[in-house]
Amino acid sequence: MRPRKRKIAVVITVWLIVIVLAACVISAGMTYFSLSGRSEKQTTALVRQNVEDVSNDIDEMADLTLITYVDQFVDGDYIATANIEEPDALSRKLGDYYGGSGVEINIVDSAGIIVASSVPGYIGFDMHSGDQSAEFLVLLDGETRQFVQDVKGVSYDETVLMKYAGRRFSDGSGFIQVGLTNDMYYEAIREQARFAATNRRIGENGYLLVCDRDMAVMNSFHNEHTGKNLSSSGIGIDASDECSYVSMEADVFGTPSYVVVNYVKGVYIIGVYPVSEAIAGINTMMNTTVLLELIVFSILFAVLVVLIRLLIVRNIVKVNSVLAEITEGNLEEKVEVRDTYEFDTLSDDINATVDRLKGYIEEAAARIDADLAVAKAIQSSALPNVFPPFPEHKEFELFASMSAAKEVGGDFYDFYMLGERTLGFLIADVSGKSIPGAMFMMTAKAVIKSLAESGLPPAEVFTLANEKLCEGNEAEMFVTAWLGYLDLDTGLVRVANAGHNPPLLIKDGEAGYVMLRPGLMLAGMDGIQYKEQSVQLGKGDILFLYTDGVTEAMDVNEEQYGEERLRKLLSFGESSPVPSEKNGIAEPVCDMVIADVAGFTEGAEQSDDITMLCIRYLGGE
Repeated sequence: MRPRKRKIAVVITVWLIVIVLAACVISAGMTYFSLSGRSEKQTTALVRQNVEDVSNDIDEMADLTLITYVDQFVDGDYIATANIEEPDALSRKLGDYYGGSGVEINIVDSAGIIVASSVPGYIGFDMHSGDQSAEFLVLLDGETRQFVQDVKGVSYDETVLMKYAGRRFSDGSGFIQVGLTNDMYYEAIREQARFAATNRRIGENGYLLVCDRDMAVMNSFHNEHTGKNLSSSGIGIDASDECSYVSMEADVFGTPSYVVVNYVKGVYIIGVYPVSEAIAGINTMMNTTVLLELIVFSILFAVLVVLIRLLIVRNIVKVNSVLAEITEGNLEEKVEVRDTYEFDTLSDDINATVDRLKGYIEEAAARIDADLAVAKAIQSSALPNVFPPFPEHKEFELFASMSAAKEVGGDFYDFYMLGERTLGFLIADVSGKSIPGAMFMMTAKAVIKSLAESGLPPAEVFTLANEKLCEGNEAEMFVTAWLGYLDLDTGLVRVANAGHNPPLLIKDGEAGYVMLRPGLMLAGMDGIQYKEQSVQLGKGDILFLYTDGVTEAMDVNEEQYGEERLRKLLSFGESSPVPSEKNGIAEPVCDMVIADVAGFTEGAEQSDDITMLCIRYLGGE
């Protein structure tokens, strides 16, 4: 059994679903990898930006802290000019207050000479004499209001590191310079860094750490780690490496995180951002992206399915519908699907093919008709058709006819004289029709006639004929037959029946079936032995033999002619048919049956060969 094929619409739909799903998966995968790469870069950039902001804030706040010291003196009019009436007294006062605190105050006049200082040894120092101190002379140009210097070794001793800031007096008399020792300066920076980092968050769970030069955590989002070494957090930094925005990944306090480290003014600013938060952001974007892709691909899928059904499947259905009509034999149908170039070309090709096929069929039909005409002529010539067949014998009247359902048929009859006083006659019906039936008919007719003319009795003729016809019978055809030997002197008919219909015996105008025991049809099985039986004819008796094409003929309502109708027709009583000039009553009896069957089946096609043989016994000499 051939497997049931799926419709093209189903196949295309399934493939589209597979392609759309594959496209969604591939697109989602590519989007995920793209987002992952971008997310890592964007996250690192975000952390770096926060570290950079804090680093800049520290720079600004450190300078601002020093300027604040300056402003305490100048803006409060505590020291408003370099023209001091008692510089020694001011120096003692500044020394008493700031001496040893790490804060240094210097008053410089317009000539660049320190006139008062918290450090007595600096009084009288010429700012022009050192590179570090000379940088502050810019405050004497009349334009620069304040100046902040990076941490440097001081002019009188470069091993001493200080950070100075200066501000010009508004009266132009000079400027005030405030300095912080290195340790005090960095302590201020650390305080500023601790404050700036503690109050800043990166995203929802990201944060900043601040460490000193010794890698001690100065502040922490996780307060329990404040004061501990940075290595306890899981971040490894070489203390000798002044990092400049170094990016890495580390398990910070047990949480996988992106980390950015920057060293600024003695402290390490460390930005930490959990990887899980970055992934959560990716997942959110992925969910949105996948949802949008599903919507887009679903719309695209629906549009493609509709287009395929409208432009392809519907037209294929139309083409197949017409092809179904053509395969049923209606070669006048035309394919007229013209929506697209491909279907227009297909329609033209199919129509051209059908036209050529019609031509081939007409040619083949003409050849077959010619062949069948020859076969019909051959078959007709093989059946005896001269009546009366033996005009010298007045003991009987005989007539037979055969009307094939096709051009040639499988029914046949035969008769021959077996000696001077015996008439052999036969009627038979082959299982096949047309050419195969005709060929098997010719073989069976020749075999039976040869055996009968050899002088064998009818039963033995059928026994031997059955053996011969079984040989090489690949088509498994068979033939029913009724063979009779009529003794012209006595009217005794010796009979052999191979599965054929019982004949009718008409005696005194009343017909009845001769019910003899039938044997198996010829060529049906090897080794069959047929029995001889007999029928006694009286003077004037008529024996009518026929094939089942008579009794099984159907009308338009598919009702059969039937054996009883035939029996009644032949029970003509005293109203016997008018004898013909040559063949007596035998020919009119056959004509009467032919006419009645034709009237019964009027309008219906003949489905089987109609063959009959009629003998009227007139008595011996």
